[in-house]
Amino acid sequence: MTSELKIDPLEARDPEIGRWLWALAEVRQRMLRLVQDCDLQLLDWRGPDGRENSIGSLLYHIAIVELSWLYLDLLRQEFPPEVNELLPIPMADEEGNVSQVSDMSLTEHLNRLHATREIAFSIFQKMDLPEWRRLRPPVNEQNYETTPEWAIFHLIEHEAGHAFQISSLLRRWNRLQV
Repeated sequence: MTSELKIDPLEARDPEIGRWLWALAEVRQRMLRLVQDCDLQLLDWRGPDGRENSIGSLLYHIAIVELSWLYLDLLRQEFPPEVNELLPIPMADEEGNVSQVSDMSLTEHLNRLHATREIAFSIFQKMDLPEWRRLRPPVNEQNYETTPEWAIFHLIEHEAGHAFQISSLLRRWNRLQV
């Protein structure tokens, strides 16, 4: 059997946008395969020295970063109430580190990731190419402007990087279980 390695654009107003959304969805599927068998103890494990970000914290971080780029940087508005309900824990602690999220089941994390992705795709899929490429200054007065196209590139890169961290945690956890 031969595998077909190709991009099938997701539904979007423009096929080019659909290709970027496919890439974002693909990196998510790869990350979900990594965590599919995680129990609560593994989701909360912070590495052998207890100082790393847990898998659960990284899953939460992936969700909140995606909607932060969408709302704060692209839509230029604060989170609406329904997003605040999905993401009640701040992105970072007082020192600016990823907030530690514990005692949340894999189902809770997966439901959150699914809900945040649906919100993001519902907006990105409606954009046309001029809107997709229009620069926007963020709402919080940062010294950059960004386009939805670049934000999606960054989110793909961001999630892939955290998938690598998760993979590393999983390998080390499995070695300790022997």
